Amino acid sequence: MQEKKSFLKSAKTVSLCTLLSRVLGLARDILCASVFGTSLAWDALVVAFKIPNLFRRLFGEGALSAAFIPVFTEYLETKSKKDAWELVNVTGTLLFIILGSLVVLAEISFSVIPSVVSLNHKWELVLNLLMITFPYVLFICMVALAMAVLNSLKHFLIPALAPVTLNICWIMGVFLLTPIFGNTLENKIFGLAVAILIGGMIQLAMQLPVLKKEGITFMPSLNFSHPGLKRILALMLPIIFGLAAVQINVLMDSFIAIAFAKHPGGAENFSIAGIVIPYPLETGAASVLYYGDRLIQFPLGVFGIAIATAVFPFFSTYAARKDWTNFSKTLNQAIRAVLFIGIPASIGLILLRKPLVELFYERNAFTAESTYRTTVVIFYYAIGVWAYCASHVIIRAFYSIQDTKTPVKVGAGMVGLNLVLNLTLIWFLREGGLALATAISATIQIIILSALLHKKLNITGYKHIFTSAIKTLIATCFMYVTCWIMLKIMPNSDGKLMIKFIRLLIPLITALTTFFTISFLLKSEELRYLYTSLRKKKQ
Repeated sequence: MQEKKSFLKSAKTVSLCTLLSRVLGLARDILCASVFGTSLAWDALVVAFKIPNLFRRLFGEGALSAAFIPVFTEYLETKSKKDAWELVNVTGTLLFIILGSLVVLAEISFSVIPSVVSLNHKWELVLNLLMITFPYVLFICMVALAMAVLNSLKHFLIPALAPVTLNICWIMGVFLLTPIFGNTLENKIFGLAVAILIGGMIQLAMQLPVLKKEGITFMPSLNFSHPGLKRILALMLPIIFGLAAVQINVLMDSFIAIAFAKHPGGAENFSIAGIVIPYPLETGAASVLYYGDRLIQFPLGVFGIAIATAVFPFFSTYAARKDWTNFSKTLNQAIRAVLFIGIPASIGLILLRKPLVELFYERNAFTAESTYRTTVVIFYYAIGVWAYCASHVIIRAFYSIQDTKTPVKVGAGMVGLNLVLNLTLIWFLREGGLALATAISATIQIIILSALLHKKLNITGYKHIFTSAIKTLIATCFMYVTCWIMLKIMPNSDGKLMIKFIRLLIPLITALTTFFTISFLLKSEELRYLYTSLRKKKQ
């Protein structure tokens, strides 16, 4: 069937668009690292941006997409287009009301808190930035609904291009808006907060013409008793609870990084129950977590999330048809694909972490110490790259069969584990402990979810996944040796940009060439799939 091949073609579209977004995102991070480094101002913006992102995950692309796509796909398969469009309208109306109310309440709270609670300078800065960034929630969650509709209709291009807009706005904000707000870093950072809000507005505007072309013009509908909406809400609620735990934990990483960091010029210790304890972290911990995570997100976004996004509607279609044979085959193919990319990406990031940070970040405000701290974070984050990639596919497999409770239960358990590990490891590994806790939790989560999915659906073909993973591991071992040798013979950069570029490029090319050559000799099916999906289609 054509459908058996088309998700890879869709993944190619999403991957290429995501690659463009990641390249622009890298450019934005290079600019911001140069201007803001690992300063308190950047720490504050990281938190002020993560809080709206938390709600985006809860009410937007996380919970809503996971609940909406299977139900909307079923309507497209079994009912009329009019019924499907009505479902879009009533869902959009309710989402707008909830999010609009949330934004109003949040803005009132942000205005009142300083008069009720005594805050130190770093938390005042976070709160002031939040007053600008929080309305981004409304726009980006409506974008997520539009993207879910278009993805269900197998339209991936414009939704995948939407994040590019945010990066462009962010980059323009560095050049055009930050100088308007003042000369100090803590004044300039407000220009980026404004740029984020503008980016959300433009992303929504991009989706509307495509929806109209597909025959969907948003009309408010108060039919909140709609049976499809009730099913979506029933599916969303457990996802929201699960994602709330997960996203709050992600946010807690940044809160811990700020709360347990010594403020410049401030006290060296804090006290709990009369016990004086030295701060385990330094200012900039939230910043280096951000920069490290951004480099980790590159392979995760370009390949892992792209494949999961593209395969989700196919999972939902097969589940609606009760076609478990093709469901199983598609799942196994997707898992093999993300492992084929994720395993060497993990090792490659560990090996090349210092050349990467030196080339992209180390200049001006981003010092050699910032580089060292960021490489430590990348080392621990990178251990779990393969697990991050695979988890997106496995979780969407559960969502497509409208089982939202299992990932929630497992995710909630991992949140508790992650928090305990966070508060334990920071005393030994500083901010690296926060990254290692994330990697350990993700690895355990994917093992548990895979076992539960196999038990639930009796998924077959794990032998093929095991065989593919062994081939990938062998190729990765050869890649590791050749890349390590090349790194050892490379000259020191001494701050020269061209040498930095060569120190990254030559080992990277050597690693990729070795990996793909060994994969070819081992007759890896995933290499053939990758080649097929990238070459120009002649049909």
